Amino acid sequence: MIKKNTFHGRSATGPNSQKGAAILVTVILMFTLVSSITIYTTKVVSSNNRIALNGQNKQLATVAAESGAMYAYALLAKTPNWDGSVLTETLPDGSTFSVSGVRQNVRRASSTVRVIDITSIGVSPDGLGNETIREQAFQYSVVANPPDVPLIVAGGINVSGNFEVAANPNGGGTGVPLSIWTDSTVDMNNGSGTTCGQYEFQSGQCSSRPYSEKGFKNTDILDNDPSFPADMMEYLFNTPSDDWATVRADANVITNSCASLGAASTGLIWVEGSCNLNAGTVVGSISNPVVLVVADSDINLNGGAEINGMVFSFRKPGTLSDFEIDMNGGALVNGIVASNHPVGHANGSFNSVFNADVVNNLQVNDAFQRIARIPGSWRDF
Repeated sequence: MIKKNTFHGRSATGPNSQKGAAILVTVILMFTLVSSITIYTTKVVSSNNRIALNGQNKQLATVAAESGAMYAYALLAKTPNWDGSVLTETLPDGSTFSVSGVRQNVRRASSTVRVIDITSIGVSPDGLGNETIREQAFQYSVVANPPDVPLIVAGGINVSGNFEVAANPNGGGTGVPLSIWTDSTVDMNNGSGTTCGQYEFQSGQCSSRPYSEKGFKNTDILDNDPSFPADMMEYLFNTPSDDWATVRADANVITNSCASLGAASTGLIWVEGSCNLNAGTVVGSISNPVVLVVADSDINLNGGAEINGMVFSFRKPGTLSDFEIDMNGGALVNGIVASNHPVGHANGSFNSVFNADVVNNLQVNDAFQRIARIPGSWRDF
C-alpha cells in the first residue's frame, strides 16, 4: 500500500488571512476619518480666518469712514465755505477715506441754518473692506438776528446824557429810516440826544439836520413797541438768557477786560469785566468785525475809540445792578449798540452809526460760523 504525502502549510483563506484583511480595512477607515477631520479642520480654520479678516477689514474701513466724517467737521470749522467736493486721504495704516458734502438751507427757530449732508466712504488697506457712513451737520452764525437798527435797548433810554445815532436808511422799510428800537419810552425832552441820516452824520451835520432831537421825536425812533423781543439774547443769538453760558462757550475769545483788543480782533468776544478802551483804539474792521458781549459791567470808550461790529451790554438774569454805556470825545460803534437793560440813567453817552456791510459780515464772516452735529442723523446704510 502506497502512502500519500500530506501538505502541512496554512490555507490562504484561513483565520490569519481574514484577520489581516480586517486590520487593513480598519487602517484605511481610520486614515479616511483622520483625513476627513484634517480637511474639515482646515476648512473651519480657513473659514474662521476669512471671517476674522473680513471683520478686521470692516473695522478698519469703519474707522476710516469715521475719520473721514471727523475730517469734514474739522474742515467746516476751519473753512466754513467748503463746497462739499470730494476729498480723499490715506491714513497711517493704509486705509483710505473719501468724504463729500451736500448743502441745503433750513429754517431753525428765528434764523436760517445750512444743513450739510456728509458722506464718508472708508476702505481697508487691502481694498477688500469698505464702509459708508452718512451724517448731517448744521452750520450757523452765532449772530442769529443782527438788528436792522443802530441802537436797540430793552427797558428804554433815559436821555439825560448825550447820544448821536446815524439811522439805518431802510430800517423801517425801503426808504424809512430807523435809529432806535425799544419796548419802553424814549423821552427826548432831556439831555441832548440826536438822530440823523448817514450823510448828515458823516458830514458833521447831525445836530443841525436831525431826524429827532431834544424836544422832538420823529418816526425814526420806534419806542413802546409791543413786538419788541422779550429776550434780547434769544433774539440776537437764538439762545435764551438763562442759557447764556452756551453763547459764552461759543466765543472766539473770553477775557476779563478789553485791554488786549485791537484792529486785528474779530469774532465773538465775551468780556467778564469792565470794558475800557483807550483814546484812539480801533477794534475790528468792516470786513472782519467783532461781536463784543460785555456781561454785568460798564462799557467806556474814550476819545476817538471805535468798535466795528456789535456791542451787546448784557445783564445776566438775576442781576439787579445798573450798568452804563459811555462813549466820550467822538468815540463810537460802527454797526450796532444793543442792551438788554435801560441805559442813559447816569448821563452816559452813546454814539452808534449803522453800517450795512458790518451787519452783513456779522453773519457771513468765517469768524462767526459754527458747526454742530445733528443728533440721530448718523447711519451706515
